[in-house]
Amino acid sequence: MVDMAHVCGLVAAGVIPSPVPYADFVTSSTTKTFCGPRSGIILCKQEHAKKIDKGVFPGSIGSMHLTTMAAKAFSLKYAKSEEFKNIMKQVLVNAKALAKELTDKGFRIVTGTTDNHLVVVDLRQRNVTGKDFQEALDYIGITVNKNQIPFDPQSPLVTSGVRIGVTSITQRGLKEKEIKEIVEIMDVVASNYQDKEVLDKLKKQAQELIAKFPLYPAGSFD
Repeated sequence: MVDMAHVCGLVAAGVIPSPVPYADFVTSSTTKTFCGPRSGIILCKQEHAKKIDKGVFPGSIGSMHLTTMAAKAFSLKYAKSEEFKNIMKQVLVNAKALAKELTDKGFRIVTGTTDNHLVVVDLRQRNVTGKDFQEALDYIGITVNKNQIPFDPQSPLVTSGVRIGVTSITQRGLKEKEIKEIVEIMDVVASNYQDKEVLDKLKKQAQELIAKFPLYPAGSFD
């Protein structure tokens, strides 16, 4: 059995290998890199299909939400498009760029680099905890989440690291140039996470950056 919830979109786009040919069961959410509604999917070998179907309904769930079903249907169709595949390719490019830029600024990437959409960062060399870094970035409008690292000396509520994903910003159209600017902001935050005056300036910079990439660009619904 393989759960590919985090990397489902990358698998669907064919930019990383698929576990489907090798696993009897593959489970996934339809959010995260799949960029769909809050729901899930189960893939399995043919001989297990009836038991899985029975276990899902009536075994585990009741009524289905038709809005979610429609959104999933659209997402499955969209995942076959060239637009989606190109976004997922850029996700990998952006994630690797993020890892490199952070390394150049003195952050340690737990795995050295990344092969998917996520980067886990060890903050100890920058003398800031995951909790403090997350809260300061939240204030200026950049979302990360505190994350424990291997053999973390901090508690799970504090942590010595953060986890950063690039799927959403890649969907918005941000590329390597913007990744570099984001890391420059993060670099200053790490050294000034308690300085409100500095954070306010960075907040304005972050807002100006993302404003160049509107969530619904002109013509989106034409």
